[in-house]
Amino acid sequence: MTKINLTELLKEIEEIKKELYEKYEAKEKIYLKIREAQRLCGEAISLIQQEMIEEARIRLISAENIIEGELRNLEATEVMDDLSEAYTTMLQEYVEAKALLEVEEGHGIPKASNLKVPRKAYVLGLADLIGELKRRAITSLIKGDVETAKSRMDLMNKIFQALETLEYPRSLIPGLRKKLDDMRKSIEDLERIMATSIISMKVYEALSNIYDQKYLKAS
Repeated sequence: MTKINLTELLKEIEEIKKELYEKYEAKEKIYLKIREAQRLCGEAISLIQQEMIEEARIRLISAENIIEGELRNLEATEVMDDLSEAYTTMLQEYVEAKALLEVEEGHGIPKASNLKVPRKAYVLGLADLIGELKRRAITSLIKGDVETAKSRMDLMNKIFQALETLEYPRSLIPGLRKKLDDMRKSIEDLERIMATSIISMKVYEALSNIYDQKYLKAS
C-alpha cells in the first residue's frame, strides 16, 4: 500500500475540491437553463389562457431553442443525471404548453416522437394538460360557446381514457395514479359546471322569449 504524507494529502484534497467545484458550477449553469425553459413554458400556458396566441408561440420557440440548443446534447452526461428530475419536470411542462397551443390552433395532440421527449415526460405532461383544457372550456362557456366547451371536454375524456390504460392493471408511469385521480375530478367538475351552465342558458332563453312575446303583445 502506498503511503501518503500530510502535504500530499492536502494537495490531493485540493484537487478533489477543485474538480467537485467545477462540476457544481457546471450543474448550476445547466439548472438555470432548465429553470429558464420551464419559466418560458409556464408563461406560454398563461398567455394561451389569455388568448394571446402569438406571444405564447414566441415563448415556446425560446424554450425550444434552450432545449435543442443547450440541453439536448447533455442528456447522456453525468451532470444531467444529477438533474434528471428537474429536466423531466421541465419537459413535462413543455409537453403541456406545446399540446395546449396545438389544440388551440386546431392541430390536435402532438406525438411524443415529434416533441422529442421521453415517454414519462410526455404522459405526465398530457395528464397536466387536462387542467388547462378545463380552464379553456370554462372560458368558452362564459362566452356562451357551448359547442367548443363540449369539444374540449370530449378531448379531456379521450386523454383520460388513453392514459388510464397505463395505470391498470399495472402502474407503468410513476406519479401517474395521483394525476389520474386529479384528472377524473377535473372532468367530473367540468361536467357539473357545463350542466348548470346549459340549464341556466335555456332558462334565460325561455324567460327572454316570454318577455319578448309579452312586449310584442303590449305594443
